[in-house]
Amino acid sequence: MTEPRYATAEEVAVVRERVAKVEGGHDNLRDGLATLSQQFSGLRRDLTRSVSDNAAQTRREVMARVDAMSDTAAERDTEISGRLSSIEGGLKLTSWVTMTFIVLATGLLGWGQIGDAAWSFCRRAFGYGP
Repeated sequence: MTEPRYATAEEVAVVRERVAKVEGGHDNLRDGLATLSQQFSGLRRDLTRSVSDNAAQTRREVMARVDAMSDTAAERDTEISGRLSSIEGGLKLTSWVTMTFIVLATGLLGWGQIGDAAWSFCRRAFGYGP
């Protein structure tokens, strides 16, 4: 059997120095990861806020355009309704004038026939005609 070997004070010092370096590097890595995590959280928060702000702005712009289109459509509807009312009034007037003319013409023709018949009757009754 071989006898156990014991480390010298210098070797222990070297090992302690290496352990201290590794622990220091580990602490640096942990601090770096914590910093990166905080930066990532901040970036995510900023991106979320930016996306939300852009979405809200887009919604406002779209709604403003929709409102403008609705206003334009309402104006066109009002204009078209006015024109149709004007046309309808003109058609009613034209219809009334036409019907009045037809009634007057029919009446005059009827009275003309009555007059001709009376004239013919009077000529025969009083012997002035065939």
